[in-house]
Amino acid sequence: MNDCNRRYKLKDRLRNRGITEAEFVAMVENQKGLCAICGRSGKKLVIDHCHKTGKVRGLLCYSCNLAIGLLNDSPELFSACSRYVVAHKIHNTSA
Repeated sequence: MNDCNRRYKLKDRLRNRGITEAEFVAMVENQKGLCAICGRSGKKLVIDHCHKTGKVRGLLCYSCNLAIGLLNDSPELFSACSRYVVAHKIHNTSA
């Protein structure tokens, strides 16, 4: 995809989320280009929003955004997942 198409798609996504390009750039700068959940850089950031209200929450990497969507934005499911992972954590026994 060339830069012109990429820029058009970005503007279309911003318009769909109700934010300007300047607001998007400010969000990227505020988050230092990092995912708001995992903190990884070098990943394409997507605009995360609440599916009920449409309100933009922040910028996430694709994986974190997908996880939130698959768990239906449910804090209870996130807590249950965390408890499950902690309970089944495999400790590294190598020295």
